[in-house]
Amino acid sequence: MELRNSFTVPADIATAWSTLLDVEAIAPCMPGATLETVNGDEFTGNVKVKLGPVSMTYGGEARFLSKDDAAHTAVIEGNGKETRGTGTARAIVTCTLSQESPHETRVDVTTDLTITGKAAQFGRGVMQDVAGRLVTQFAGNLGTVIASRAATDTTTEAMPAPAQQAEALDLGSVAAAPVLKRVLPVVIGLVVIIGLIWFIASR
Repeated sequence: MELRNSFTVPADIATAWSTLLDVEAIAPCMPGATLETVNGDEFTGNVKVKLGPVSMTYGGEARFLSKDDAAHTAVIEGNGKETRGTGTARAIVTCTLSQESPHETRVDVTTDLTITGKAAQFGRGVMQDVAGRLVTQFAGNLGTVIASRAATDTTTEAMPAPAQQAEALDLGSVAAAPVLKRVLPVVIGLVVIIGLIWFIASR
């Protein structure tokens, strides 16, 4: 199953690319996602989520397949798994940057997604909607980071932000309740994968 998403960031392509490769800058952009370990080209992380009063943590792993600085393209393989259950999500994600204007860059994300378990019965439309909402959240946060970095650069050298545990992602804000009940494993898999791809691109 192929999912396509795109968004723009308020920066030239060189700035956008370098920001996406800065793990300290983009780590807070995906709600709930935290990078745990780095071993060569292999990475692990987790996503903290909450649904009403219940909080959960789901694990994922990924590896960087290729990164083309000239073409501004990164390819990542990611895997997410339900902590309690047999459902899995695997994706090959291709991210390509292109210059839209002197001060705006487009990011195209193509996800080749494979899902097993109960979630496999749900259609592409639902998953495309969930992925779109997550990418929109990420893009908004990334735009804020870029604007903040630009403002800081005009005054003083930026200092690395202290590491901190990500706050849990509220799944109730990502998908409508009736849909969420049916596709929770899909949401988890997508959050893990989408969250990890930006961390992987930083290496």
